[in-house]
Amino acid sequence: MDSNGNIVLHLVGVPHVAKPMKGVFPAKGYVLAAMLLLCGGRRMSRQTIAALLWDDAPEEKALTNLRQLLARINRFWPLDQPLIEAEGSNLMVGPGGRYSDLAQIMTRRKSQVLAERVAAVRLVRGDLLDTLDTGGPELSQWFRSERERFRRQVLGLAGEVLMEMTQFARAKKSDIDEIGERMLALEPEREESFRALIEAYGRIGDIEEAGRVFDDLKKMLREEFGIEPRPETAATMRRILANAPRPRLQVVSETEVSAVRDQAARPPALRNLAGLPRVSLFPPQPRPGETLHPLYRMLIEDVANSLSRHATFAVTAPHSSFDVADSGDRERLAALRSGYLVTGFLVPGSQKMALRLTRNPGDEIIWATEYQVELENLAVAFRMISHRIAATLASEIERDQLERLRADPKPLAYRHYLEGHLLFKNCDLPRLRRARVEFQKAAAIDKDFAGARGAVSNALQLEWLMLGANDPSLLMQARHEAEAAISIDAGNSVGHWMSAVIALHQRDYEKAAEQFLEAETLNPNSADLLESHGDTLAHLGDPDAGWERFQRAVELNPFPPDRYWWGGATIAYFREDFEGAIDMCGKMESDQSVLRILAICHGNLGNKEAAKNYGARLKDMYPGITAADVVKLTPDKKGNMKEIIVRGLRVAGIN
Repeated sequence: MDSNGNIVLHLVGVPHVAKPMKGVFPAKGYVLAAMLLLCGGRRMSRQTIAALLWDDAPEEKALTNLRQLLARINRFWPLDQPLIEAEGSNLMVGPGGRYSDLAQIMTRRKSQVLAERVAAVRLVRGDLLDTLDTGGPELSQWFRSERERFRRQVLGLAGEVLMEMTQFARAKKSDIDEIGERMLALEPEREESFRALIEAYGRIGDIEEAGRVFDDLKKMLREEFGIEPRPETAATMRRILANAPRPRLQVVSETEVSAVRDQAARPPALRNLAGLPRVSLFPPQPRPGETLHPLYRMLIEDVANSLSRHATFAVTAPHSSFDVADSGDRERLAALRSGYLVTGFLVPGSQKMALRLTRNPGDEIIWATEYQVELENLAVAFRMISHRIAATLASEIERDQLERLRADPKPLAYRHYLEGHLLFKNCDLPRLRRARVEFQKAAAIDKDFAGARGAVSNALQLEWLMLGANDPSLLMQARHEAEAAISIDAGNSVGHWMSAVIALHQRDYEKAAEQFLEAETLNPNSADLLESHGDTLAHLGDPDAGWERFQRAVELNPFPPDRYWWGGATIAYFREDFEGAIDMCGKMESDQSVLRILAICHGNLGNKEAAKNYGARLKDMYPGITAADVVKLTPDKKGNMKEIIVRGLRVAGIN
């Protein structure tokens, strides 16, 4: 039923009938309809009604008046369905009563669907039976108590609606404005309503509007009562201001300041590469007396392409490094300005290729190993070998860089970025927060470091999720950091990627899909991005496509951090592969982030003891958690997971 189009009888605000009729609907007819709708059993005795409506008249006269009132209601009621029906000596609301705003408000406020509860609040355009005379003492008391109860119900509902609609730091300002208008129209001097509005604007990041409401509250309290807002309201405003996204100030040394100034003098494209070490890869040397097969050159070229997805170092294009290797010109080698060289040779008398990573200049060997590369099987194992080599090389280069930077008493942004990634491998809350701090330091030192801003966004979003998604300010800050990353470098996939993840959690499914496609177009070989996209596809209703991307991610990064297994477990759980999800959770160093998945999967498999164990840990971590809370937290576009979640958690002891 439409919120307004099908409403004929208005009992909230100024009472009226919104349909042409012959004659005038009786004033006490509105009161009678409201009485019957508000009474617990939806029926009242004729004697009780008569005594309330005509409390100064004798009983016989009051009952006569009631019969006449019913006749007038029936005569002027414009619908075929009766508004009031009789059942012996009792009266009750007839089928026509559902066409009243009061009936719809009472029904919709109990709905589990947010849109229905929002519609209920929107129907409140004033007090109950506003402008009607209250009558004698009995009727006056009824008006006072029912209006008070009605206001408490509506204001409580409006507060819940504001909380839920801004839970994920996303709501239209116009919707919040409208809810606030209804709340303040009912009780203009209620501080709790102002505070609920301040919190709602704060959760969507509209600091200016939150401040305006706070100023309005202060002005009203001073003029009407000569007092200041309560401490909890002032604390709410302080918290919102503290969480507001803003440029961060970072104290740095003079050396760091000079380095940042030098970077600022460079064009933006060069600035992004300025602090990064450069890696050059060369084709392996053939065995004595043999010619190198082209497949081996292609293998190293593929390794170089895989390495190029990393944001922590730059890779010389294979065309240039191979050309230098073929010419053997030392001057041309120096022109590559490489901090690291990857060289190798085919081991005589075997089917192995030896590779080594050396620091340049100095020829210091950092890492060396051998790989089985039988030519007849190379085409089949090509991708697996190249990805394994690339992953190992990347890890060794980053480790060596970090060790060298730690020895520097005045590290720059890049060190903090690497320190953050080192902490970011595991999904426990303390390390996640420490990683975020390192990323923030990197972003504060280098204002043009898009990767650092994206990493801050990622850490904030995961922290928000691990805290039960109860702090919208974290998600709001994550969105701000993602937008900043895009504004710094729109060609860097990380900003688009994090924008997509946040859009998913804010239930903006179309934006999530679009931003992920944009990110994947910019960086099609990023394992991190593929894993995250796969997780999102599962939430968007296509877990099979998500699983394909997850498998590609693990192929690219065979020894991934914990968050990969978290994402893979989520995809498996959406595919109802509960055993697979449990298996992936078991690969994680800490299962703190996947307690919900473990409780649900064990519950659906009927593993009661394990399910109850994880359920107990969930209740310890999130006191008062319910199955409905987990359903709300899950951004499930198609809504297929609700039954699975509820069934699994019920076995785990969470209802």
